[in-house]
Amino acid sequence: MNGAIAQIVALTCHGNAFLSEQNVGTFFPENSTCTFCDRVNFVMVEKSSLEKAKRTEIAKTPDEWFSILKSSVARGIRLSRTPKNDPNFSDRMTAGFIGGGGTWAMEVLFPKNQSEYWIARWKVWNQNAPENRIWRVTYDRVASGVTPMLKSADLTDVAIRLSKSLREIYAFSEKHKCGGFTKNFADALDTLDSRGKNLHGYHKYLAPDGFLSIEVIAILDAAQSAWVFGGMGSWNDMGFDRDEQKEYERVSEQLFQTVTEAIVAGANSTYKCRRTKGSSPRAGQAGRR
Repeated sequence: MNGAIAQIVALTCHGNAFLSEQNVGTFFPENSTCTFCDRVNFVMVEKSSLEKAKRTEIAKTPDEWFSILKSSVARGIRLSRTPKNDPNFSDRMTAGFIGGGGTWAMEVLFPKNQSEYWIARWKVWNQNAPENRIWRVTYDRVASGVTPMLKSADLTDVAIRLSKSLREIYAFSEKHKCGGFTKNFADALDTLDSRGKNLHGYHKYLAPDGFLSIEVIAILDAAQSAWVFGGMGSWNDMGFDRDEQKEYERVSEQLFQTVTEAIVAGANSTYKCRRTKGSSPRAGQAGRR
């Protein structure tokens, strides 16, 4: 997974751990998904039909945001990815660009079946920033509404489908001597086959220690190794002749779908419905506390 996806996964997992009374430590700037970030803040966006959208910062850091969610009796966070369905460019082909690859969002769930939705905006503020912290990231609360009913993914099935996709693309990559990409797929398979004992992903703390099951650790780590979808020089930049190109497109699209589904399923395994007592705030009011 790329840096933007890794960060929203880590926020989902750490946020759910915090809401479950787990010790999560300090997220910003210590978490590896923030290594190149100068700022990660949270903004409430309020729109009306006649006025320009009003933007109000409600948290300067993820750690402040977690505390606000807890004080607002949030039940948990779910991750989602919505395809953009652009007829000209597939989500796989745009995945290497900021804002590409579909829309990733965090859904914060509140009592009384209310939810609010947060989407990230990544912006380079200074190419020569100290410590290479060139990014400023803002998570906008862009919508609220009734909580949708979603069925929990079967993690065993997720792992099986991811493994199948990896084996097929690995075979294609090895056949065509695709070098480093073949190793990426081999590393991802090694993680799944070893049931998480052999980890190869860069981000080791997508969740606090002990919060993820071994199965989820394996899925999320394999997803890191399997993520080869970028711009120039990436797997997306490959080209083959005729029938081989068709097979390349098939195994590539298949892996993109299964790896993105695996990321969502792994992150959402950390969501546990929390029963709360007393009155509850309306969704969208968290930032006003």
